[in-house]
Amino acid sequence: MTQQLLAPGIRGITRDDVEKMIARQNDPASTFRRIARLRREAWDLYEGMDLPDSGDEEWRRTDVRALDFGELRTSELTHTISGDADTAVISSMSAALENYEVGFERFDTAMFDLVRPDEWKFLALNAALWSDGLYVDVAPDTDVALPITMMTRGLTDGRAAFPRSLVRAGRGSRVRIVDDCGSDDVRKSLVSSAVEIVVEDGAHVEYYDINRWGDGVYNFKTVRATLGRDAEFTAMAAGIGSKLTKMRVDVEMPESGAQAKLLGVTFGDGHQHFDYSTLQNHTGKHTISDLQFKSALADYASLVWHGIVRINETAGGSEANQTSRNLLLSEHAKAAPIPILEIKAHDVSKCSHGATVGPVEETELFYLESRGIPHDLAEHMLVEGFFADVIDRIPNPEVRARVMDAVLAKAGGTAGALTFDEVMSAT
Repeated sequence: MTQQLLAPGIRGITRDDVEKMIARQNDPASTFRRIARLRREAWDLYEGMDLPDSGDEEWRRTDVRALDFGELRTSELTHTISGDADTAVISSMSAALENYEVGFERFDTAMFDLVRPDEWKFLALNAALWSDGLYVDVAPDTDVALPITMMTRGLTDGRAAFPRSLVRAGRGSRVRIVDDCGSDDVRKSLVSSAVEIVVEDGAHVEYYDINRWGDGVYNFKTVRATLGRDAEFTAMAAGIGSKLTKMRVDVEMPESGAQAKLLGVTFGDGHQHFDYSTLQNHTGKHTISDLQFKSALADYASLVWHGIVRINETAGGSEANQTSRNLLLSEHAKAAPIPILEIKAHDVSKCSHGATVGPVEETELFYLESRGIPHDLAEHMLVEGFFADVIDRIPNPEVRARVMDAVLAKAGGTAGALTFDEVMSAT
């Protein structure tokens, strides 16, 4: 079959782009040959793979086959630590982190084992054409007090970008990663990205994805973490931007005592569509995972959350929970939470799930409005309170405020802005 038949709507990206990417590499001969081979193999996979069937449970509410991306061009990407370069995707790091044992390198020589190119078509495209990202390597027993911020900016009309990052936290280390992606509103553009996170024994990693992509961006992202013995991992997906986001957040717990928290906050408006797939995969004994996702949806926005808790036969004594709460701010907004439990162990400590979809409580709005608070401001107050219990689980106050401000910007304010005096002055 031809590429056009297998992948309708993906035009302008060809094998020549892969060869141009290979030609730009400046690596030792052995590394060059390996990376070139992996890129070409990934392109072959891409050409031979079909897009997901809309009949598949994970994809039936986000039909990728129906999308038309138009004529796309690959971005000319440059990796920089300072963030001053004028490129399509920029990663920046705080200079203050030089005081810690943290390595920031191009990942040309890094090995990627967690997110594979054969998983689906756009991941194969990422593996063939990745052009920017970071390998963050935290030394054992290193406590990085400051958040490491990776800024991604500058996507332009009709461009396709393929970031890829690897975070490795050594035994007993602590690190916090903020992955902040954004752009102006653009004509149709595509981002297909992958993030791999390795949390070694006893390490603590927090990873926060803030999606501020502009209208017109189709955002496909896979985040996957694997946890060592007694490791702890927190991940948050903050969905604000893009025309469409399809995001996977998976955590693998093969060793005993590992703990994971998966958090999500999404504010959608207009015709935005967010589709999250999550996996809490318990294999080691006495592992713990907890998922809390919340969304507020206005206008014609829609959201899907498809979450799996899998407790394998070897994961005796494990505990898992998943909760999805969705607030509809318009009669046209839609949410479809789908929790799934797969329990194969006979001695599970605890396993639970719950999901709700509903409008703003009219009695709460009436209470605020009856005291002279305008409708929009009253709704903003309720949205801030709705998200607070999830965002309050972010340990670092700086990151906590950053996420809340980003989400609440759509509701017409920022975190903590609604003091009594300010509320009364608006009446």
